[in-house]
Amino acid sequence: MAGAPTESSRRIDLRLVATKEGFAAGFDELRRGLDALSLDARARFSVELIFEEVVANLVRHGCRNGGATTLSLEVLLRDDTVQLTFLDDGVPFDPRGRPDPAPAADLEHAQVGGRGLMLIRSVSKSLEYARTPEGQNRLTVAVSRDATSGPGMSDGARSGV
Repeated sequence: MAGAPTESSRRIDLRLVATKEGFAAGFDELRRGLDALSLDARARFSVELIFEEVVANLVRHGCRNGGATTLSLEVLLRDDTVQLTFLDDGVPFDPRGRPDPAPAADLEHAQVGGRGLMLIRSVSKSLEYARTPEGQNRLTVAVSRDATSGPGMSDGARSGV
């Protein structure tokens, strides 16, 4: 795992195995890398939230039976965004078109879980997915670096996600 920022403190590269231990080590490495970047609190929170949701779901649902699933992450600072690109060799999963869960009538009937994509959408400017020719999932998520613009995809961007 190599999480040190590169390219004048504008990029972090991580590689981990999709296990609980790999998740914990990767999250620690991401935080150390983010410490070296100049992000406001909202952007940093969004990056950490997206990492947590994507990797936790890969660990829970995306690992192939009997095989080690690997994940690489590139965090790239652009002028006005932070771009996260996840690449994994797990079970194919295209998040586009997956609906947000229906709100519960009341707390007693609310289901636990199932809101990860909704959370990711709420803090991101865009979300793109592709299945690579090598049979990998590539998920690219962009969040705003500017706290004044606020998170959340526009309705147009949300329709394809």
